[in-house]
Amino acid sequence: MTRSGPELDDSLRTSVRGGYVVVDVETTGFSPAKGDRICEIALVSLDGEGRTVDEWHSLIDPRRDTGAVHVHGITPAMVAGAPVIDEVLDEIWGRIAGRVLVAHNASFDLRFLKALPGSHWVTETLCTQRLAPEFLPHGKWTLAACCERAGVPLVNAHAALVDARATAELFRSFLSRGASWEDRLDRAARAPEWRACGLPQRQARQRRINP
Repeated sequence: MTRSGPELDDSLRTSVRGGYVVVDVETTGFSPAKGDRICEIALVSLDGEGRTVDEWHSLIDPRRDTGAVHVHGITPAMVAGAPVIDEVLDEIWGRIAGRVLVAHNASFDLRFLKALPGSHWVTETLCTQRLAPEFLPHGKWTLAACCERAGVPLVNAHAALVDARATAELFRSFLSRGASWEDRLDRAARAPEWRACGLPQRQARQRRINP
């Protein structure tokens, strides 16, 4: 199920508080400090056992060029009329608050998330790239390489929702091998209750992903 509305319902927040949320961002470049911005973001919410309970994703108007179109496939025309990042902060932080954030090469995604208003909602994090050597030895550690060794399908990589779903499957494969992060789940669940940012919010603008 993909939710694209401007608000989160209470059942979603209750069902996955204390669980995980897998995040992937596509960006105009590598450095928010140098003016690069998010141009697409996806979040896949998981419960404490790793089951998917919700998905949300949106193109984002970066208010500049979209960068390496040959990598992520996001053209300026695709983000024209999409919300700017401040207009979807409630969707982002409402899913992250109280949960363990999971990403592949998490330092990259966190670099951009930490540049956003409300980044204090990010508390506990896990990086599937850093975890991979324990579960998938002998190989490269890109998302594609890890997914191949774990038997996780990855088609149309560098679309945020595709990569987030693949990262969620990769993370589930680690959980299925007995991995446990109960301490991080507990710490994340004790974080303060999420509160809306107070800024006007808009619905997501989603790109079509070819099968």
